[in-house]
Amino acid sequence: MQDKKDFNLNTILYRIVSGVLIGGGAILPGVSGGVMCVIFGVYRPLMELLSRPFVAIKKYWKMFAFVFLGVAIGFVGIAKLVGGLFEKYEFQMLCLFIGLILGTVPMLYKNAQEQSKSKKNDIIALIVAFVLLLTILLLLKSSDAMQFELNTLLAFISGVVWGFSLVVPGLSSSSLLIYMGLYENIMLEVGKLNMGIIIPLMAGILLVAVLFARIIDSLFEKHNSIASHAVIGLVLASTISIIPSFTDTKAIIIGALLIALGFVGALQLDKWQASIKKE
Repeated sequence: MQDKKDFNLNTILYRIVSGVLIGGGAILPGVSGGVMCVIFGVYRPLMELLSRPFVAIKKYWKMFAFVFLGVAIGFVGIAKLVGGLFEKYEFQMLCLFIGLILGTVPMLYKNAQEQSKSKKNDIIALIVAFVLLLTILLLLKSSDAMQFELNTLLAFISGVVWGFSLVVPGLSSSSLLIYMGLYENIMLEVGKLNMGIIIPLMAGILLVAVLFARIIDSLFEKHNSIASHAVIGLVLASTISIIPSFTDTKAIIIGALLIALGFVGALQLDKWQASIKKE
């Protein structure tokens, strides 16, 4: 029964689409790859994979196979397009992703509440995580951007930054790399499949992910409800930090429509995920 479900066409398509959106979200400025993992139910299995690989592979390998395929498609495919697309349609893209993220918050909250043991501690965790990340992101946003020339060492450092955004939902690696003046060049080299940049980049990502995944996984094992509410706080903070400027009435209308479209899209993805669980 489980094998049939894992290789059901509907399940395969959902996991590939999830992976594409996770891979794309990981490199879009202002969007957190960790948040996208939370949205599509990949975050906990991923932390398990990084902290207890043999156990997790045996448990989740069928899911990872298709999700990682989608991530590769999303990461490389969007890397080729992101420069021009985001330069021309940054406002529209951000509004769409804001809607997508907000549309998943009710589902995240419902899942967190199911594990709740102390509402007071849960609320404190949510507020502390929200305020802490929002403060960090606003400070970075108000700082003057730096400029470095991309090389192997900086590609590795960029990977470290990306790794943190993977294990800390809400932290946008792309925004930090833009601040460092490295984002555009990294996207260019990834799009060219330049292994001299991609290999140290992936090494940095894996180093941070492996070092911190066990801590994250342990927090969820021992304090699931508190950790889940903290994640919601991080997700909300990251969403507020990427809200674009609404310059006129037209921008407000277009932005509202795109946020609504993203919200509805998230609800549909949630229904799709629920239908897969019932199969």
